[in-house]
Amino acid sequence: MKIAYLLEGSEEIRRPPYNGPANHVRQIIKELLARGHSVRLLARLDGQIWRSDDLDEFTPLADVPLDIGWRRLSEKGVRRTQSLLKLPYWGYFESLRFAQACQRELVGYDIFLERFSWMMYGGLLAARRMHIPWVAEYNGNPLADLEAKHAAPQGLQRTISVGLTRWSLNQADHVIATGDGWRSSCLEDWRVNPPKVSVIENGTELVAQLDRGMLKAFQPLQLIQPVQIVYLGGFYPWHGIQVLLKSLHKALAQGVKLRLLLIGSGNGVEEALQMVDDLGLKEMVEFTGSLTAEQYAPYLAKSDIGVSPYCGWKEYSGLKLFDYKAAGLACIASGENGQPATLEHGETGWIVPPCDEDQLTQALVLLASQAELRRRLGQAARKDAEASHAWEHTVNKLETLFDHLIG
Repeated sequence: MKIAYLLEGSEEIRRPPYNGPANHVRQIIKELLARGHSVRLLARLDGQIWRSDDLDEFTPLADVPLDIGWRRLSEKGVRRTQSLLKLPYWGYFESLRFAQACQRELVGYDIFLERFSWMMYGGLLAARRMHIPWVAEYNGNPLADLEAKHAAPQGLQRTISVGLTRWSLNQADHVIATGDGWRSSCLEDWRVNPPKVSVIENGTELVAQLDRGMLKAFQPLQLIQPVQIVYLGGFYPWHGIQVLLKSLHKALAQGVKLRLLLIGSGNGVEEALQMVDDLGLKEMVEFTGSLTAEQYAPYLAKSDIGVSPYCGWKEYSGLKLFDYKAAGLACIASGENGQPATLEHGETGWIVPPCDEDQLTQALVLLASQAELRRRLGQAARKDAEASHAWEHTVNKLETLFDHLIG
């Protein structure tokens, strides 16, 4: 197959460390290329559109029609008027420019797969003009994300933005949701026709990077203190870092010996640092900053417990859970209503109600106190990751879907 992977949302995909979205896209492309498919990435970065056929060489595209002559002058005039009169924004020029690039660079391709972005619909425009199936990859509610960051549009701008998002998703030939929560969001928030939305969960490269002999859960049982907890991800409020730190403080007060490793960066780090200071946790908490998968894999392999304390979020099955499972960690995760589907409580993980400090504290104390339980959960999680969570399993499902849509 000739597959176009479209990325209009400005995720830095060219150089590490890669965030979750960029890592997801790169792993999917690598697996598709390894299977002999032709894959071309078009991505909007630094105000330009870039092309890559191998994820090593990235070429900026020149002479897109909208960037030349009277079209460019016309765009400048419209933007100036829009700014002066404070008129609402439609994302029209960005989307049209991206559509033109697709029409020029993707002739003869079989299918478009796009990581869905707020107010960006260039890939959809091109797909309709070129009569190519367009698959939207839905990795989260973009409006909820903006609201959580206190950056959501209001008034007429909100009406336009929501309308465009609903229209785009409903125009898709198919929508891939990366978790049950996001499928529910598609159906409830954007009223997408249920048969058009399926769940294909993410994977993890750590299944291949870490063999069982490297993992603490598969080594001879040693009652070594303190127990190492690890968190991998972002620091926005919905990631639940404040809940985790307060629960850690309460668990330590009950006499268990714990150490917390926080891997990641971004907005919210300063607040987390301040809370660590306020709670007197400096000796028990370490911040590593952003790391590549190759860099953080050894940290996970030497840890005991992986935490995913989402709070106020619709989907509980983040990339971190798959990495934790691959590393043989006993996972403590927020969840409700059958989520996260990737964990079975008491078998491959430990699920606690979201935002509940006391329940999270109890889980930390329980797993810190029972080494054999940690070991059993970690080993079961790793075995499940080997069976279900390598990226090849994700791409198997993608290939089946693509064959159906193209056929």
